[in-house]
Amino acid sequence: MPIVERSIDPRGSIVSIVDDPVSNVSIITRNAHSIGSNHYHYEDWHIMYIVEGQCDYFFKDRDTGEVQYICCKPGDNIFTPPLELHSTYFPVKTTMIVSSKNPRDQATYEADTVREKFIDLDNIQEYLAKFAR
Repeated sequence: MPIVERSIDPRGSIVSIVDDPVSNVSIITRNAHSIGSNHYHYEDWHIMYIVEGQCDYFFKDRDTGEVQYICCKPGDNIFTPPLELHSTYFPVKTTMIVSSKNPRDQATYEADTVREKFIDLDNIQEYLAKFAR
């Protein structure tokens, strides 16, 4: 997801991290050595902007099983489209700003989310050894 520098002058700068209509913006903090996600959404999408820390982001094509990986550091913006199985590992305490198409109330979120085992603390080292270079 592109980050767009809108302006810069002696006062500072304006940088846009989301240019799409969203229904929710959340600040999410994850503790070191924690796993997140392990799901996909029918219609929702989200954009994760890493403020501090690190996120090992894994995503899988649900048809082919092909796994891809992105190491996300502060200043990175990651787009998760609908129907993409994704999982996150946080090797250090991490803070993100997450913008979502759909509202984040529990009922809306659960109706659009399918949980699927992908990455966990038992297999994370295997995935990191294979994909993180």
